[in-house]
Amino acid sequence: MTVSPDQMLASLQNAVAELNLSLPPDRQISDDPDAVLYGEGSPLDSLGLVNFVMTAEQHIGDDTGADIVLASESAMSRKRSPYRSLRSLADYATEIAGQSSAA
Repeated sequence: MTVSPDQMLASLQNAVAELNLSLPPDRQISDDPDAVLYGEGSPLDSLGLVNFVMTAEQHIGDDTGADIVLASESAMSRKRSPYRSLRSLADYATEIAGQSSAA
């Protein structure tokens, strides 16, 4: 199964929309693909990131059929964090979905 970065991005934006329903306006996550997702200037703390990643994995599975794990040692050890923006996370998710379908 091949999933495009655009499909992954749409799933991540769906996860953002779901989480934002339960967040106060000043803590909501931007669905802009290039906005800071995690790090300096982000509304997410580490627990918020965990909640987002779990929601994102669910949306990716539901929307694309790809069963992937976004929080892994591989993700954490990268020089450039895949969690810096929705676009970078979509690219990372596409990469690991391709690896898991090739296995």
